[in-house]
Order: sequence, then C-alpha cells, then structure tokens
Amino acid sequence: MANLELSLGMADYDRTSALMSGIVRPAGVDLHYIVSPPSETFWRMLKFEVFDISEMSMSTFLISKSQGRRWKAIPVFPYRSFFHTAIFVREESGFHSPEELKGKKFGVPEYQVTAAVWLRGALEQDFDLKPSDMKWYMERRRELSHGGETSFKSPKGVSVEYLPDGVTLKSALLDGKIDALMPSPYPGMPSLLNRTDYLDLTRTEGIRLLFEDPVEEGKRYFRKHGYSHINHTVIVKPDLAEKFKWLPLNLYKAFEEAKEYAYQHFDKIIKSSLIFAYPYWVEQLKLFGTDPYPYGIKANRKALEDLIGMSESQGLIPSRLKIEDIFDETTLNL
Repeated sequence: MANLELSLGMADYDRTSALMSGIVRPAGVDLHYIVSPPSETFWRMLKFEVFDISEMSMSTFLISKSQGRRWKAIPVFPYRSFFHTAIFVREESGFHSPEELKGKKFGVPEYQVTAAVWLRGALEQDFDLKPSDMKWYMERRRELSHGGETSFKSPKGVSVEYLPDGVTLKSALLDGKIDALMPSPYPGMPSLLNRTDYLDLTRTEGIRLLFEDPVEEGKRYFRKHGYSHINHTVIVKPDLAEKFKWLPLNLYKAFEEAKEYAYQHFDKIIKSSLIFAYPYWVEQLKLFGTDPYPYGIKANRKALEDLIGMSESQGLIPSRLKIEDIFDETTLNL
C-alpha cells in the first residue's frame, strides 16, 4: 500500500523539526509539514479544517469535544510553559504579587485560550484569586477568534468584554484602561489573530513583568504541582483516524522520535549566541530531568485532569470530560 499523503499544521519547534526536515518520518505517511502560527492554525482548523493533522489548543479542543466535534487527539503536547508567570503590569503600578490584582482589570487575547485557563487556574490554586475577582478584557475580534467559532459566552458571574476596536492589550495597559495583561505566548510568531507580542512588551518602557523572577516562580509551581502547563495537543481528522486505525499510534511514535532527536542535539546550544544557554540547560535538567516535554497520558494525567477540572469550573465546558474520551483509543496506555 502506498503511503498516505497528509498535511500537518504546526509551529516550528526544535522538538518537531526532525519531522519538518524529513529526518523522522511516520511509518506509512508522507508528511507535508506546514509551518503556521499556533493561534492561526487553531482558527483555520475550527473554521475550515484545512489540515489532516494539526496542533490544537487544549482548551479549544475540550470545548469542541463537549460540543460534539469528532476530532481525535494523540497525547503529544508540543508546547507548555508556566503561563501565570507572563503577567505584565505598568512599571509604576505598585503591583508585585497576584493577590494585589483582586478587583482589577485584566487583559487576555481571548478568555478561552488555554494559557488563560491555566493563568486563572494557577491564580486560584496558589493565590486565592477567583476568575470573578477580576474584570476580563479580550483583544481578539469575535470574527477572528477561537471563541467566535465555538460560540463563546461569558461564564456566569464573570465580567468579560471585548476591548474597543483599534485598542490592543499593550495600548490598553499603557493608557490605564486595564491593570494587567497576559499576551499570546508565542514570541516572534506573527499571527492574523494577535496584535500584542510578548517580546515587544519586554522591550517597552513603562511595562514590566509582575513576577520579578518568573523562572523562580515557575520552579516553585513545578515543585508544588509536579507539572508545567500543557498548552497544545495534536489532533487527527476523525475520518482518517477511524479508517486507518494504525495512524494515531504511528504519529505518536514519530513525534516521540523527533523529540528525542532534538534532545540528542542539544549540544548545538553551546554554539549559539546565548552566553548563558548551557548553564541554563544544566539548571533545567536539575528541575525537569532529561525530558522536559513528556508525551503520553501516564506522565501527564495530573496536568490533564487539573486542566479539565479548571475548564469545567471556569464555565468553558458544561461537564467534566474523561481523559479516555478525548484521546484516540490506541494511545490510551501510553
């Protein structure tokens, strides 16, 4: 049987670059890797289903599953972070801890994006801040957003509004229209959906991060909870996953192999222009071990269950989904 010719919509990550270059090939598949900014990829899948295989927002995936979409996911998680450490405030605000944001105005790209779910979840987990304790403002327009395609409505008891046309998260913060913000977490990846960039914020006079040392806060969170925040998974069109039962597992194996290839070539960081790259890598090894991006359900069950619980408690899904109902059956024992 000839190989399947399938498209993959995904950002350019070091842990997937071997798939893009063809060094790693999924068994039985000729993969056409199309580099696409994450937020744009998700919107294109929601509206047009343009890719056979796609990176997908975990939050939007859970919402879509609860609404009856038949997408199949494999337990590959290509992007993760500690999203509550990316809170920006004005330099002169006087804010230095999340507790001080109670009653304030908070800007996000969209209320339903996974990073914002984790942000609110972490604030409630560790800082006793509920989503209803703040007023929320969204930068993206409804017609060019994930929520526009999933019929987003403000959760009961929570104030969520769109920023006025022409107003960005950055300009709203500088003008005092909001008190804090979390940008889309993909520095240097321009997207049709986003108008505020993380790197640009770090270079803007009068704006600073809330946490003086976000790395230390990330370490604290990891030591307490045992995971970093899962942001994305990988989905396969249901007709493909159902017709070719071997496909989801073969894809999973290829993503694992590509990740391992990246890990084996981390010596390249010594040749980079980042002076502290190698000491930082050693420091990361001490915290996360040799696999900072674990795939599979077993290694990620607690993070997945917490995210599903947060999605339900924040009013984004009507009831708690089971992990076994969202991932392809051939990957459930991984």
